[in-house]
Amino acid sequence: MKKRIFTLLIALMLCVTGIMNWKIEAHAETVAEDIALSEIMTEDASVGYSQNQTWGVYYSDGYSIINKISSSKAGVGGVTNANVKCTVSVQAILERKNSSGNWARVSSWTQTNQNAYSAIISKSVTVASGYYYRVRCYHDAGTDTSSSYTNGVWIGN
Repeated sequence: MKKRIFTLLIALMLCVTGIMNWKIEAHAETVAEDIALSEIMTEDASVGYSQNQTWGVYYSDGYSIINKISSSKAGVGGVTNANVKCTVSVQAILERKNSSGNWARVSSWTQTNQNAYSAIISKSVTVASGYYYRVRCYHDAGTDTSSSYTNGVWIGN
């Protein structure tokens, strides 16, 4: 439990300050129907959470994170935690709500760690002002998978 809390606090801190930059690989993804209607938030940050799958051996939990840094900058990130050392990865996908009310992919980043307990992505990105943004994450640990997503956060004046 302490490991999970510590990992979440580190991820949130990195997301707010935007000090980590990882080499990224973009992947095309489709929007799942169950998350197409994310709530719109008035707060400046949102955290999505994914719990352990009851059938999984490796995967523990995962988080998606977005926060407003300024009127044109957002902190985005994701964390995947494993129960045992294995190959752990997190893919974070930044999405923007378009004029038709759908979420469209803006960018994505993937972090994979071998023989590890966690994988973390934290980015500070410049975005077009005046839109709602959210982060979706895909979490992999060993052979287990899960996903999480944030609510929409307004990035603008």
